[in-house]
Parts: sequence; structure tokens; C-alpha cells
Amino acid sequence: MVPLTGKTLLIGSGACARRIAEDIPAQDSDLIVASTGAGFGLSKTPDSKDAAEEWAKEFTQTKVHSCRGAVGDFKVALTRNGEIRTAAVDQIIIAEDEKRIANFSSYGLTRTDRVMALSELKELLPEISEDDRLFSGIKTVAFLVGLDAESNPVILEEIMQACLKLQADYMLKIYILTGNLKVAANGLEKLYRDTKDAGVVYIKFNQTRPDIFQIGDGSVCFEFTDEITGNLLKLPADLTIVDEKIVPSEYAADLARIFELEEDLNGFVQGDNVHRLTVFTNRKGILAAGSARSVQSLPDQFADADNALLALRNIAKQPADQTADKAQIENGKCVRCLTCYRLCPYRAIQVNARVSIAPAACEGCGICLAECPRGAINFVDQPKTSGSVAPAAEIIPPSGESFIPNITAFCCSRSAVGAAQLAVCMGEKLPRGFQIVEVPCGGSVSLSHILSAFKSNSDGVMILTCHEGNCHSEMGPRYAQQRIEQILAHFRSIGLEDDRLVKKTLASNMGVEFAKTLVEFEKQLLEMGPIRLKSGK
Repeated sequence: MVPLTGKTLLIGSGACARRIAEDIPAQDSDLIVASTGAGFGLSKTPDSKDAAEEWAKEFTQTKVHSCRGAVGDFKVALTRNGEIRTAAVDQIIIAEDEKRIANFSSYGLTRTDRVMALSELKELLPEISEDDRLFSGIKTVAFLVGLDAESNPVILEEIMQACLKLQADYMLKIYILTGNLKVAANGLEKLYRDTKDAGVVYIKFNQTRPDIFQIGDGSVCFEFTDEITGNLLKLPADLTIVDEKIVPSEYAADLARIFELEEDLNGFVQGDNVHRLTVFTNRKGILAAGSARSVQSLPDQFADADNALLALRNIAKQPADQTADKAQIENGKCVRCLTCYRLCPYRAIQVNARVSIAPAACEGCGICLAECPRGAINFVDQPKTSGSVAPAAEIIPPSGESFIPNITAFCCSRSAVGAAQLAVCMGEKLPRGFQIVEVPCGGSVSLSHILSAFKSNSDGVMILTCHEGNCHSEMGPRYAQQRIEQILAHFRSIGLEDDRLVKKTLASNMGVEFAKTLVEFEKQLLEMGPIRLKSGK
């Protein structure tokens, strides 16, 4: 079968995916859509009347089976009914819809005609007519939200919208039983006031929760003590609507594994990292939008769709042959241990007949350089490095001072270097005997770098990295800490105090903190005195 070709692979079938599919300009991208559902029925054609094919190829009931390659050259295998077809694309957008789990069990309720999930009511509302049997004999409706866990703004908004419609069309008595009500999202405070003005009654439970009894006909009765009056109250509800948890779909977990993407704590396919905002992932050329990356309202999903389209254009503008600050492997030294493959946070390592690095996918963090046991990796167009550090200049103490510590500070180019520049601009006091060694990432500081600094007259060494969750490569602070722990295990045997090697985290706007960190380290070294190594026996 002839492989599919295109510029963009769109994965998903929800509102965000539809927005992207409908708005992406035909002249900008040959689109391949792979959805597990029924699809969108795309009908756009390119502006050019001479085009041989339609601008978009849509495949329903289709899942991603595997993926190789990097940005600009992804090879994706798609499967449908056991048949596998390959697609060659430049970039990928994951816009898979979320999964909803109704909280029936949390409230001890069983699904009946009188007890249903919020999503079920949403589907019914547009179709309900005045003589619909759903509301036959129903006078009181109770919504349960945030009684078992924190309320979700997306769920709360949907509940309040449903309340307004029910109140306007059917004049029902509507109650919302809730715990900690969160109305901080855009427009929720106004929506809350609108529902109260329409007659919706909110019953808030701070310390307790109501006793919930499901009656034989499926309806529900709530019993609770009023927290203000102390009176025991009963609330029978003809119809009870249960809130839902919004979680990633099982397919989203499969996609994260197939594309080797960082996930957040809830399993969405975008790590908790400020550098991933708004729609980026740890892999260049793979975007996450809408409910694939977080719990989002419909307007937020549409905003993500627009951001994804902007990101596609920016990716397309980047030169494909750009190699500056990229890593490369010397095949004569490489023994295929695959250490770089396991550790690369951007999945830029490709394993074929030889191990190589895709320049377009490499972010130049240097983690692979620091970890390669054979020293087979270096930056393109830069001198080969053995992790050496230039000797610190000898400082002659002024009269009355016996010692000025030499300090080597390995500074991440994305954070600590900016903090250092800011400290200088602000006129902050800095130690007299320190030198900065700029590194692309805290994780690129190797054992050789640290040992070389001590051999080069340094009395103390600092590694200044980004904060956890603020590191572009995500793993920089952790790898830096691991290297420190490796060396500290040997410090006592050679006569070095542990406190001569430390790691701190900074952001680029922390000039004052940079200066304070260095000055405190200098005081610490002054108390310890010049470095003295034990002579071997």
C-alpha cells in the first residue's frame, strides 16, 4: 500500500480537533486526520483548482500504532480493523477528547431514570420538549457537585448552564448541593449570580455531607443538619444529577507511550512545565491541544486550537538544516550502549544501523554529553570538550585578609546566567573570587566538569539550575543532584568537606537571590578555609 504523506497528522475527534481541522488553511498544510470516532466529514478543498488530491485525508475508527523519526520526518503507523497503514508527516497534533466518570459510587447511588450523570442530561436537554416524559411528575431537581472532592470549574459551569435552561423552560425547583464551590474561572462568578437570581438554591456543606437515600422508585432523599440553624432538614428530589470526574482517555495514555511524551500527574499528555505552555510537549513537532493536555472549557479548547495553528506556522518557519548548538555522535567512539537514547528528554536520539541525533529535534541541553560513558558526543561546530574548566585566577588578599575563596559557579544559560546579569545590573555585592561557567542546562554538568573545577584552584563549586518544573529539559536539576551525590560519596576519602559542593535553584529574574546565594557560599568557605587535600598513604 502506498504510504500517506502530509504536513500534519491530527489525532482526535472532539471539539478542539474539529476546530483545528476546520480552520487550518489548505495552502499551509496537507492534513491527515486519524480519529477513533465517526470523524468530521471534512469537505474543504484547496484553493488551487489544479490540485490532484483533496487537502485533507480523514480516517475514522483509526488508532496510532507506532511512531519513529523526529520533527519534519515522523513515520507513523495507523491501524484500522487490523490493517496498518503508514503516514509520513512533518508535525503532529494530539487533540484527543477527555473521558468522564460519573460519581455514582461516591454518593452511594445507582443509575436510574431518576438519577443520571451530568453528561446524560446535557445530551438530553436540546432534545427535550415540553411534553417529554423525562419531566413527567418532576418538580424538584438536585445537582450534586464537589461533595466528594473539590469542584471542577468546567463541571460547575455546565451544571449552572443546565440549571438556567431547566429553570427558564420548565420552572422547576432546583437545588445545588455542593462543598467548596470554585467560581474563579472566567464568567463563573456572573453565572453564579445569574442562577441565584433565577431561583436556584445553593446548599453548601463545609464540615459534613448530607445523608443520601435512594428510594424504591429511583428518586433520592437528602437528609442533613442545617449548619446555621442546627435543624434537621429533608430534601426529596424527583431527579438527581451527579457530577463527573474529567480524566484522560485510555487512548491518551497509549499516545503518551507511543510518542514518548511527558505526562502530568493526572495523565494528560503535557508535562507540568512552564516551557510546555501553551500547546507544546517535550518533543518538538508534537503538540497537545484541548482536553488532551488538561481539563478545559469549550472556549479554552478553541483557544488551544488557535494556538496550535500558530505553533504549526512557527515550526514550519524554522530552517530544517539548522545545526548550531546541536549535539552529534562520533560513530568511531560510540559503542551503542544507548545511554543517550534512554536519557534524552526530547527523544532526539535515533537508533538505526547507527545511533544518531536528529538535529531538528535536539534542543542542545547537553545532558547526553555529560552522561555518555565514552565521551562520544559533542556539540556541532564547537571545540571538543573533556569537561575541563579554566584555572581560577590567583587572588592576592588585601592587607589584613588571609584568604579569598575561589568559587566556580556552573550556571544554566536559561536561568542562573540571566540572574547573574540582573545582579550585576542591580549593583548587588558579589564575591571577589568567583567565576561563572555557562552551561546549556544544569544537567549538562558532568563529573569531569566538577573535578576539573576543584583541580583548577576552586575552593568551592556551585551548580545553579532551574527550579523543578521550570527546567526546559525537565530533568536538569535532578541529574545535577545525582552527580553531586556521586562525588560526595568520595569526598571524605580525599579530605574534602561536603559543603564545598552545592546545588541551588534559581530563575532568571532572581538577581538578588543570586547575589545572596553566592555571598552566603563565600562566608561558608571562609569558615572552612582554603581547600586542603589529604596526601595518600
